[in-house]
Amino acid sequence: MLRFFLPAVFLVLAACEKNNDRDFALVYAELRIAEGEYGRAEAGKAIRFQILQKHGLSAEDFEKKIEEIKKEPQRWRGFQDNLLKILDSVAKEE
Repeated sequence: MLRFFLPAVFLVLAACEKNNDRDFALVYAELRIAEGEYGRAEAGKAIRFQILQKHGLSAEDFEKKIEEIKKEPQRWRGFQDNLLKILDSVAKEE
């Protein structure tokens, strides 16, 4: 199923205005979808590692970025809004 969801996520991102937090919301969405598809077992960890690597991030970079965004409530709300739009779009593709 994941192979069908990820292209939809990329289409949503392409339609969005370029913005670092929006781009990061895509990474977060990809990770959530992969976790839902593969769980937290070794296979899921490997897929999530590949997703981070594809976007040039380490797990530490990812966590730092999340903490950075959380420090600004307005920015966090915007990030969450972008994330929900991406995930809603993927859900509609099902």
